[in-house]
Amino acid sequence: MDFKMQDLKLDMGTTPLENMFLNTYVQMADGDALKVYLLIYKDCYNYRRVDSAKIKRQLRFSDERFDKAIDFWVNMGVFRQKRADNGTDFIEIVSLRQMYFGDSEDNQSTEAAYDLAQRKSIMFSNIETIIGRSLTPADITRVQEALLEYSSDPELVTEAFRQAKASGNVDVKYVMGFVKTWRDQNIKSLNDLRMKEERDKLVRKRSPRKYRRNPASARKDASDNDEISSFIQRRKEERLNRIINQRGEDNDS
Repeated sequence: MDFKMQDLKLDMGTTPLENMFLNTYVQMADGDALKVYLLIYKDCYNYRRVDSAKIKRQLRFSDERFDKAIDFWVNMGVFRQKRADNGTDFIEIVSLRQMYFGDSEDNQSTEAAYDLAQRKSIMFSNIETIIGRSLTPADITRVQEALLEYSSDPELVTEAFRQAKASGNVDVKYVMGFVKTWRDQNIKSLNDLRMKEERDKLVRKRSPRKYRRNPASARKDASDNDEISSFIQRRKEERLNRIINQRGEDNDS
């Protein structure tokens, strides 16, 4: 079935939503959570303030039902609890697009900032392909923090997810352990990592090889040793019996 937008003859106001939000959370949130989010977002976007009591009346939600929807978005990382300079608490609606691209450094040129944003976008897309699901805001935050804290390139983070996938664990916290280990080894780019891998290959190639015995061969050797020991013991017993018998014959005579 095909769909088309009607041409607007009278604009009564529009509230744009990020495609990243729609693609990620529509299938995850229940009806209550979506209703609360959409109405809060609309008021915050258009009026810069939100009347929670009005939204509760509009939706006919109890305080408990409304708070449950708010808690869902807080736990998902879409709502962020913060405190203003005057000490009052408020909830910030997180921009997924901003989370993907991160904040540009003040000393970065426009071209450099755009290049980094493009590389991050490619990185997040590759990560979601590798792990087979959409990243949550909490996941995105962890990755962004790792990029800043460890001064790592986006391509190196993607490689960390590839290697973690091969090991069977793509938990973001676990994967960031790869990036931290590489940082400790002064590896901050994919090129740094490839150079280290090549150096490690050369070291292994030049090192004397240590051969390990085949377990089956070791068991066979042990069995042969047991047979030899048993044979020696039998010969000792036969020699002792001959001596005893010979002495017995001498006494009889």
